[in-house]
Amino acid sequence: MKILILGLGKSGTTALLYKVAAGLPGCHAFSGGKPGTYIGDYGNAVYKHTYCARKGKDFTLYREHLRREHYDRKIWICRDPRDVAVSRMLYRWHRGHLGHSRQYQAHLALVRLKEQDPSSIPFHDICRYTSYGDWPATVRSVVDEETSRYHDMCEFVSAIGHDWFVFSYEDMVSGRHGALNRYLGFEIATDTEVPRSSGNAKVIRKRAVGDWRHWFTQADVDLFRSAYLRYMTLTGYDRDDWTLARSPVIEPEFSSVYMEKLNERLPLDTAIRLREQARFLFRKNA
Repeated sequence: MKILILGLGKSGTTALLYKVAAGLPGCHAFSGGKPGTYIGDYGNAVYKHTYCARKGKDFTLYREHLRREHYDRKIWICRDPRDVAVSRMLYRWHRGHLGHSRQYQAHLALVRLKEQDPSSIPFHDICRYTSYGDWPATVRSVVDEETSRYHDMCEFVSAIGHDWFVFSYEDMVSGRHGALNRYLGFEIATDTEVPRSSGNAKVIRKRAVGDWRHWFTQADVDLFRSAYLRYMTLTGYDRDDWTLARSPVIEPEFSSVYMEKLNERLPLDTAIRLREQARFLFRKNA
């Protein structure tokens, strides 16, 4: 069986990859790369990809790939866009900050201030320091980027056929796998985690649902609501629930400390990734 998992980064794609793969005997799990790179003659294989227009992995690329390649099962994994925004902001420097040290330090300092008083700094102000171009970015550019990202995802998800299964991060975290298992025709391994020995282990953070309520302020709700509403409706989220935490708490362990640990792991993760690529090329050419 050949299975595709596709979604936005920080939506649980990696965790789902290993849970699905562990449910199939002798299954190979492949993460990332350009679609089609790791396709091979395997009895069972799961291929995980993420949408990222900035890296050239837009939906035009995936549509073209799907016209050429057949998958027995196809899963779109979704997550509350507000929680995705928080996770993506904290994950910004997972590849290091070489040449961008001042920007990284400014970003980290704002996160630490937010931890001390969550209501003192709007979330969108912190996002201005995650820009891949000039920084701090304008508030308008931050909102426009989110609007464009979710417009593209809405166009793709609204057009997928009945041969796809839309699965939520929230259902995965809560253990609601029944409908997914029926679609796949087997039970995924619910207790399987991302292997520590893989280059994907660094993605694990909090497995939080509703963490955005502690990060967003009312100004953020007003700014981002229109960017997210259509996608929330399309994927089954309550578009009317924008309730913020009454007494917000942001734990450093899952915020500033997490950002620092990503940098500490960078040499190890790079070595693991290169080793995995070398092993694949060796098997392919053997």
